[in-house]
Amino acid sequence: MAEIGIKELKAAASQIINEVEGGAAYVVTKRGKPAAVLLPIDEAEDIVLANTGEFVRMRRQGRAAYKAGRTTRLGDLSRAAPFWNPAGRGRSSPR
Repeated sequence: MAEIGIKELKAAASQIINEVEGGAAYVVTKRGKPAAVLLPIDEAEDIVLANTGEFVRMRRQGRAAYKAGRTTRLGDLSRAAPFWNPAGRGRSSPR
C-alpha cells in the first residue's frame, strides 16, 4: 500500500480520490507516521462488516468448532448432498 503525506494529499486530493476509486489504496501519514487509510468503498465496507458484532461472534464460534473438531470438510458435504453446488450458485439439477 502506497504512503502519502497530508500535504501531498491536500495538493492532489482529486487525483488521489480518482485513483482510490480505481482500486488504489493509500496510508496517509502525518509527520511521517501512519494516521489514516484511504480504501475503495467496497473494501472499506468489507472491513466494517467483517468487524460487526454478529460476524465477530460467528467467526469466534466457527474457530471454536474447528478447534473442537466439530467441522465438516467441503468434500464430505458434497457427498452428503449431491445436488448442492459448492461454487455457491444455488442447487444443481440431478443428471
